[in-house]
Amino acid sequence: MQGEGDRIFVFVLILLNAVFLLPGIGDEALLPQGDETMHIATIRESLASSSYLFPKFEGVLNLYKPPALFWLGMLSDSIFGIGFFGERFPSFLLFLGVSLLIYLGLRRAKTPPIYAFGLALAYTLTLGVFKFARLAMMESLLAFFITAISVLILEFRLSGKKVWLGLGGLLSGIAILIKGPLFQIYSGALLVSFSCFSIFLISKSGIWTGRRRIWKELQHHLLFHISSLIIPGIWILILLSFSNLGKEFLRIFFFTENLGKFSSATANQAEWIIPAGFLLYSFPFSLALAFAFLSGLFRKSRNFRSTMGSSFLWAIVSIAIVHISPNRKDFYYLLPLIPVSFLAIGLSFSGKKNTSDGIRIRNWLSWNFIFSFTIALILCMGMFAFGLFLDRLSWMEPVFLLLLVILVFLVRSRMRKEDGVPTIIYSGNLWIAAFLLVYLQFSVLPRLSLSEVPDHGPILSAKQICVVSENPWTAWTFRNALPGIDIAHSIPGAERNCIDGRRYLIVFDPNFTRKEEYRLIQTQFVWKRDLNGKELLSPSKGKDQIYFYEPIRNFDSGAPEQP
Repeated sequence: MQGEGDRIFVFVLILLNAVFLLPGIGDEALLPQGDETMHIATIRESLASSSYLFPKFEGVLNLYKPPALFWLGMLSDSIFGIGFFGERFPSFLLFLGVSLLIYLGLRRAKTPPIYAFGLALAYTLTLGVFKFARLAMMESLLAFFITAISVLILEFRLSGKKVWLGLGGLLSGIAILIKGPLFQIYSGALLVSFSCFSIFLISKSGIWTGRRRIWKELQHHLLFHISSLIIPGIWILILLSFSNLGKEFLRIFFFTENLGKFSSATANQAEWIIPAGFLLYSFPFSLALAFAFLSGLFRKSRNFRSTMGSSFLWAIVSIAIVHISPNRKDFYYLLPLIPVSFLAIGLSFSGKKNTSDGIRIRNWLSWNFIFSFTIALILCMGMFAFGLFLDRLSWMEPVFLLLLVILVFLVRSRMRKEDGVPTIIYSGNLWIAAFLLVYLQFSVLPRLSLSEVPDHGPILSAKQICVVSENPWTAWTFRNALPGIDIAHSIPGAERNCIDGRRYLIVFDPNFTRKEEYRLIQTQFVWKRDLNGKELLSPSKGKDQIYFYEPIRNFDSGAPEQP
């Protein structure tokens, strides 16, 4: 950092990250991700059984997930106590770290502090950070490591000191324990992209001048990749000391899991999922990011920093192509690369801007503001209609709408008085993003969310529970939410089950035939898993019911009831 102003911006970034990302981190996820249930269960079971080197899940070794996420979760749980907060707090710290890295990287490239701060804060206010900072998922680790490596590569290119390149290689090696060998493709692409710019450089007279740089770039890559082998090499030696168990873990870690993405047993999912996920999780800055990204790819570089930015953008494109190739795809696969795109765009447009650049940036921000306002307005009107439909009107809609109207009025009135890229349209995008996140956090998602786990009732005082459902993940959901209760799972109609007359029952089957020794004590509504418009307009309003039973021996009198 270069002065007192930078320290103030860093402090404000830390404060705003805490304000926007910490609320609700210890509660049930408002935007859940399926794998998190398994991650939390693995962390708790491994910690309870002291299975540190080989994390366990359901009594067996969890060989299909790299161990770093589980190690971090176990460390956090041992500090803060077992609970959602302990398992998710590292994600908050990592995304906070990403935001700070974006700021520090841009400041190292001499980007004005106000713009570096704006880009770092804009990243914090994206939907991807809003969601995954509250989840125990490896994406937080990936985002941190890929951004840290990008900043270290930038520092190496600016300073020429190879120590930064070696440190980047060490971090890349650690990240292999998060994502597996695929991460080396991520970091390698970031490094090789600029090498291509450097080697294939053509002078103004049309002469190739990059021949003498080939060996130099090869040396850089050797240093980086050799450094990246140190940590995985130590880990492999430790695993091999456990004989066949370690060998089996490595076989699955390096081959089975990654090749499974190409398996014909997995349906080839649509390629559009990858870019669509990138835009989804960069909302509400999707439009501005897309325009700046495409422009940065083909923009003529005016200085070394903008060349670095363009090289990072091309690296993101190459990694996206890698993710498009396998059959298995998901919307969040490019989530760790979104911070790199913010960093790259800041670098691409660093330095003195001409009139053309100013007009384009002004237009992108204006279109993005209109886009965000339109989505916010649709969301507000949709929630108002939803409240009327379910008789659950809220005061939040008129307040949110009033704030939007005031913001639009300020933006329109101030834009006429400023030339270039108006500060108001720049800050207006940040304000509307902040309004949207607060509205989602405290109004939209709590009202739309129907938790499977009740927040009150006799079931919470049970010592043993049997969950009857088709999907075993429902039982893991209850185990994670109620860690002090012994919870078993049974498939409906199974001959061997946990309905023994002693356990409380949680039943997800509407056709369940109640046994005489049980009495219905509670019901709860949840959304149907495959919800569509027709079901939403049906008498059930798109909901299913969960039934909670207590053993009849807990009652002195009274006849059992049946749903």
